Amino acid sequence: MTDRLYRHTRKPQRLSMSLWIEWLLFLLLLSVGLGLRLWLGSRYAGFMSDQNLFVQWMNALRQYGLGTVYIHDPNINYPPLFLLFMQGYAAFLHGFGITIQAGQLSFKSLLIVLDLVAGIAVFGWSLGKEKAIVRWGLLCLFVLNPALIVNSSIWGQVDILNGMLMAGALLTFLASPILSGILFFLALLTKLQAIVIAPVFGLYLLKSLWQRNIKPLIHMTIGAVIPVIGVAIYFASYGGLQAMLKSAYMSAVGLYTQVTLNALNIWFYVVGTVPTTSDTAKLWNIISLRNLGFILLLLAVIYTGIYLWKCRTITTAILLKAGAWISFAFFMLPTEIHERYSIPALILILLVTMLDRKWIAIACILSVTITYNLWGVLTSNLPQLSGIVVVWIHIFILLWIGWLMYRDMRSTSRGIVWVDTNN
Repeated sequence: MTDRLYRHTRKPQRLSMSLWIEWLLFLLLLSVGLGLRLWLGSRYAGFMSDQNLFVQWMNALRQYGLGTVYIHDPNINYPPLFLLFMQGYAAFLHGFGITIQAGQLSFKSLLIVLDLVAGIAVFGWSLGKEKAIVRWGLLCLFVLNPALIVNSSIWGQVDILNGMLMAGALLTFLASPILSGILFFLALLTKLQAIVIAPVFGLYLLKSLWQRNIKPLIHMTIGAVIPVIGVAIYFASYGGLQAMLKSAYMSAVGLYTQVTLNALNIWFYVVGTVPTTSDTAKLWNIISLRNLGFILLLLAVIYTGIYLWKCRTITTAILLKAGAWISFAFFMLPTEIHERYSIPALILILLVTMLDRKWIAIACILSVTITYNLWGVLTSNLPQLSGIVVVWIHIFILLWIGWLMYRDMRSTSRGIVWVDTNN
């Protein structure tokens, strides 16, 4: 009896020790990621036009404040959440007498911190999601991912923030629609491109209403309304609400009219267009290339709806896969797409691998091809032939994802319910 009681009382201690070891190992991995980012960020200046613009916005924020900055600088075309981060970061460094300079770690450190916070969030969420060896391999793929490192530490962009907020909204939706609504709106306050996962929520809510379940709709609406009201009241109190909406959201579509803005998608020569072709040009004098891109994206949204409808049991993995599919389709099919719009899709796919090993190869391939796309733009060296090869790889990946989703649908139609034991 005493021996059994001793063993029983020792088990929680062993589990606690194991968790401490996991955290220590992760901190070691995070340190490697930090060192790599600091080294690359100091060695390569990155995309200077973006960074110079961000530094200029920081100065404007210090001068006018967030509430009126859109009035005084109408060229600011990012939503306010990233501006809020920049304002706080600039004030913090200013307190130490540090001048922020584009191309230097004084600016990039903000993005590096966001990368590390994302890594910590993924580690905490991944506990118990996969077997130890596989899970640690996937954590390494996330923390040391070349595309994520190039995008933030070298380029100087913030796609990690809206990508992680999009992921958080999808991951928390089933457990807490209120929290999901808050995170989704925060993603929209970072970049408008986060709207691409709205069909996933909308189609699931429609299915819930069909099943006479109105609670998810009410709860997510409450979650979204909370930050909406806060933001509206804040900017309205400064008289800058209209200016913010106009600059951050209404000017987003049609700002650039090329069929592709360096994104290696179908419009990069493959469909017979050169990247600089105007998307207002009409096909057979009937439909503009821009509208054709929207139609192709609509087809992807319809497939998302079919997927969610056919899957009898909606799990976190199903929602994450639907979000990854529509995010990558958004990168591949419409016109006016920047090369960096692939980052949120990559983040979602990296998270899917924790729940479905069949997506691991997709994540590895895209980590390489997206890095190639970003680096080619950074170095102004994106050859036509190799770019076309990457586009065909991306087309294959898009079809591959669609096929894996089809397999999920077939499994449920045969009565085999896909069970996510981790959620």
